[in-house]
Amino acid sequence: MAKRFVFRLETVERLRRQARDEQRRAVSDAVRAVAGTQARIDTLTEQLRQTVELTRGERQVEHLDVAALRGNQFYRNWLHRRILESNTELADRESQLDAERAKLGAASARLKVLEKLRERRRRRYLQDVTREEQAFSDEIALQGYARTSAAGSRSRAS
Repeated sequence: MAKRFVFRLETVERLRRQARDEQRRAVSDAVRAVAGTQARIDTLTEQLRQTVELTRGERQVEHLDVAALRGNQFYRNWLHRRILESNTELADRESQLDAERAKLGAASARLKVLEKLRERRRRRYLQDVTREEQAFSDEIALQGYARTSAAGSRSRAS
């Protein structure tokens, strides 16, 4: 019986698989960070919209409350700054996500190279085993033929 197939780079393949899985987690974390920042922008934008509507409603009354209008204006300005900061943060997180995705692609490519190598070596191993089995079968058949022809020539000689 032939020896079983052994891939000597199995440890390297396992390490590359772990690196790829770790990179997948990093991409997942980056996606969550982008989604969180986008959700914060959406919340701030909604708050800004509500504040603008509230201010418009207060302007339609007969007596204006200057302090309330001023407070709303400060709050709107603060919301605008927060939205701008969040947009900058979103751009940073998206570039970070792109970088993590590129790293994931590279890690996947390195792993795929080893997987292809493993498959190629496995096919070669199976071909070698088949060739050995065929040679063994041919040898047995040749020995059987030699015995049969030797027994046939002895029986004719008698």
